[in-house]
Amino acid sequence: MILPPESPMDLALAITGIVVGLILLGVGLVGCILPVLPGPPIAFLSLLCLQFTGVHEYSLLVLIVLGGLALLLAVLDNIVPVWGVQRIGGSKAGIVGGAVGMIVGLLVFPPFGIILGPLVGAVLGELVVGNTAGKALASGAGTFLGFLCGAIAKTALASVIGGFFLWGAVHVFWTG
Repeated sequence: MILPPESPMDLALAITGIVVGLILLGVGLVGCILPVLPGPPIAFLSLLCLQFTGVHEYSLLVLIVLGGLALLLAVLDNIVPVWGVQRIGGSKAGIVGGAVGMIVGLLVFPPFGIILGPLVGAVLGELVVGNTAGKALASGAGTFLGFLCGAIAKTALASVIGGFFLWGAVHVFWTG
């Protein structure tokens, strides 16, 4: 059943919360792939939009768990790639090369550049600092796998957050 709004102000606030939340959710999902945006924390802000505008109330447990996971993934996204590249013998040049390669790849050869860019960038970064081709390829493969695993984990969490957001946004106008 579609519920009529109690007042025009309630409807305007609900629509504003939903629109701003959808924008944040979209930016958050893009941020799961682009390294310059912390995707899950931005997606989590969409839930806070609904919560603080009174559109939908989430339990404190849901907010703490999803917010905590979003922050944890944001921190791990910066630590794990460095740790992984160091474990396989790569250097900071490989990490920087991978990040630059991802951005250049995305701009020059979208959407495939975001996949090939980190690999090529890490290999070139390692070669520039004088590492052997074998070590450079290992660093590139490690950078690529780290990026891929991170992007999958971030996208999965942002999708769960998106599900909670969409449920809250639809639930305000529809009851069963």
